[in-house]
Amino acid sequence: MIHTQKSKARLFFTYLKDKTELFLFVKPHGTSGSGMTYRRAPGDAAMNLRIQAILDHAKVQTVDTEIWILLYPPEIYTTTMYISSHASSNEVKAMIREQIFSTLPYSINYDWENYTLTSHENGHGENMVTVTILGKDVLPRIQELLTDNFDRVKFIGDGLQFLNIEATFFQQLRGQTYEMILPYDEMFYTAAFRSGLHVESSVLTHACSSSFGEYKLSQQQVYLDIRQEKNLLHQPKIQPVVPCSEWMSARLTSAAFPTWFIARNCMHQHERVNFIKQDCESEERSEKKRSSTKLEPIYLLD
Repeated sequence: MIHTQKSKARLFFTYLKDKTELFLFVKPHGTSGSGMTYRRAPGDAAMNLRIQAILDHAKVQTVDTEIWILLYPPEIYTTTMYISSHASSNEVKAMIREQIFSTLPYSINYDWENYTLTSHENGHGENMVTVTILGKDVLPRIQELLTDNFDRVKFIGDGLQFLNIEATFFQQLRGQTYEMILPYDEMFYTAAFRSGLHVESSVLTHACSSSFGEYKLSQQQVYLDIRQEKNLLHQPKIQPVVPCSEWMSARLTSAAFPTWFIARNCMHQHERVNFIKQDCESEERSEKKRSSTKLEPIYLLD
């Protein structure tokens, strides 16, 4: 399920300022199933030693491993605007500053020279433009932590985009707007999707409470939130999506659940917003998928 042919393993590196997580997924080979190793550690000078220890334990060579950097709010920010399809690049830049920059709390902490735009036709002469912005200090800090290992980084982006579950619940979610809720320590991350396209990421401190109205959420689960749908009868508006047997069979510590779910989901999703240029094989696959779905992104800005 690892798409880069040269890689035998994928190391997911979750960066959350005061702590980091390492999750190693080793590609199945022969009669051996996939292998998974999880570690949580402070972000300090010993990071590369920890990485090497995980690879040695899994009997994987450094050269056979690719690294994916998963970022969550506030280290990365994703939101969507609706803009005239005839807007010029300069007009789009101006709208970003007017609608996002001026209203985003602590906007000075984001790198306004390093962001990506994807656009999909929304009909009636309007485009749905999704903006993903990196925290200003994220890239320098990750490079400082990984040093020589940074050369093997294949992905840097919003990890919440991989909460997309439309393929699993295609009949129920086709063409719908829905949200996903991911409990993570004392916070709750939410990601919004429209017709399977990631349009927003956010974090709720939620007063450290696991209660969402009449629902109480478990830490080791991810939830589909369809409370905005008004015509649904006789079904929960917040629904768990991971069968307990699948998570139990992973045999990982409870803290690993968010990274385990996102890592597993990303194996099946080819279209993704990535601050690292994709390899040719992934680009070709993404192009085929975009052609088949007729949702071709228009990159308005470099």
